[in-house]
Parts: sequence; structure tokens; C-alpha cells
Amino acid sequence: MSEKSDKLRAMLEKEKERRIKLNNRIESLERRIQEEDSAEVNEMVRTAKVTPEQLAALLRQSATATPNPAALSAVGATFEKEVDADED
Repeated sequence: MSEKSDKLRAMLEKEKERRIKLNNRIESLERRIQEEDSAEVNEMVRTAKVTPEQLAALLRQSATATPNPAALSAVGATFEKEVDADED
């Protein structure tokens, strides 16, 4: 083959390797985002002191209406008051 074709093939292989690395990085970042989102949801559920049954009821309610404090009260959820660091 010609020297030009060989160079182009080498460049192609290098770019394919780069694409694989980028795809792996993208997958890793997507996984980390999902883990962070899950942790945030878990923390919200813990803060609201919601039982699995109450959470299921809230999710059913959210299918037809936006959850709000009244909806949380309707299923018996309670909130811990957040402590403001500036109050000390």
C-alpha cells in the first residue's frame, strides 16, 4: 500500500482508540451522575421521614399532580427542620 494510505490507516486506528476512551469516560460520568441523583433522592426521603409505603403513595400522587407539602402531609410524611449554620 502507499505511504499515504498507511498514514491514514494509522490515524484512523488512533482516532478509534480515542473514541473508545471517550465512550468509556462518558459511561463513567453517566454512572456517577446516576449515583449522585440516587443519593440525593435517598437523602430527601430520609429527611422527610417517609416510609416505603408513603413514598409509593407520593409517587402515585405525583403521576397526576405536583407533590407539595399538603400531599406529603396527606401520606403522613414529616420533615426535620434544617439547621441554618448562620444561626449560631
